[in-house]
Amino acid sequence: MANLDNGYVSADGHIVEPGDLWTIRMDRQFRDRAPRVESRANGDYYLIDGFAPIPVGLEGVAIDDKINSTIKSAEGYRHANTRRGAWEPSARLADQDTDHVRAEVIYPGLGLFISSAPDAGYVRACLRAYNEWLGEFCAAAPQRLLGAALVPVRGPIEWAIEEVERTAKLGLRSIMIPTEVADRSYGEPEYARLWETAQDLGMIVTLHVGTDEPFMRKVGRLGMGKSYVDSKVCSMQRAMADLIWGAVPQRYPNLRFVLVEGGIGWIASLLRTMDHWWEDHHHWMEPKVVEPPSFYFKRQFWATFEDDRAGVLTRELMGVDRLMWGSDYPHTEGTFPHSREQVAKDFAGIPEAEVYQMVAGNAARLYGLNV
Repeated sequence: MANLDNGYVSADGHIVEPGDLWTIRMDRQFRDRAPRVESRANGDYYLIDGFAPIPVGLEGVAIDDKINSTIKSAEGYRHANTRRGAWEPSARLADQDTDHVRAEVIYPGLGLFISSAPDAGYVRACLRAYNEWLGEFCAAAPQRLLGAALVPVRGPIEWAIEEVERTAKLGLRSIMIPTEVADRSYGEPEYARLWETAQDLGMIVTLHVGTDEPFMRKVGRLGMGKSYVDSKVCSMQRAMADLIWGAVPQRYPNLRFVLVEGGIGWIASLLRTMDHWWEDHHHWMEPKVVEPPSFYFKRQFWATFEDDRAGVLTRELMGVDRLMWGSDYPHTEGTFPHSREQVAKDFAGIPEAEVYQMVAGNAARLYGLNV
């Protein structure tokens, strides 16, 4: 694949936050409740106000065991043993080189879960501290580390608008919002100013799996396997449907959305289901959606995947230019350090030009990199 000699562009990577990120950066009024790492006899745990303790093994600390196929539990890990590339820019660039990656969109680790903490003011303070740290992390190599800022969507809408404007000035290229806000729709009028601001500033709006409900709380209700499916796929299906049926892309035609880490194998089927319903009922449905749902997806949505042969084989139903591969480094479901082997397997028999689009070109164009 000659076009890929310069490396892949991963549309989905993560950091693992330093253990003291919030305890030293967070607004002082919340600092005694700041997210932190607590060491126990059976391993380290993340503590977020209002959540049950989260074992650190669910994040990047287990990556080396994943590489060696020796993961036996989420417990028993120490945060300090996390691979250095998860929080040190120079080590991250070295790991990118190892995995044939030339640029990477950066999402949080523990920060994925914080937006659903019960205290909206606490959430806002957490996200502000994280964004400041992320801006510094990405500034080490702004053409290779493309950070997604976290935006608070509960509380006054001015909080969200302020953070979009502030993080654009920090050099971050996109914003991340939760896939769902309890009992609300992103199509409601209160979010209009957020969409206007993001569109005016050219900020890409991303929705990452795992942000709808605290994952470990879900595990307690549903079990690990079902919770994984619900967080990884079902929450993303709900998010896409909410935005399109809520007429958000229709009202803001220059706004760009990325569905992150939910896979792509389900998209063509869901779009056809939505289009079928639209054909029968769009004359009376509210909000009124003028075009079929697939029109808005093909105009304004992108979606990422790390290992989804079924999605690759249905690419023409979605549009090859809408699909972006991601390594999901350093998470255990990711492809590091064997991304080249995984890409070769998933894209076997696919025309080279289309492979290039999905593994590098589409993300490069979306995020303003050299194609």
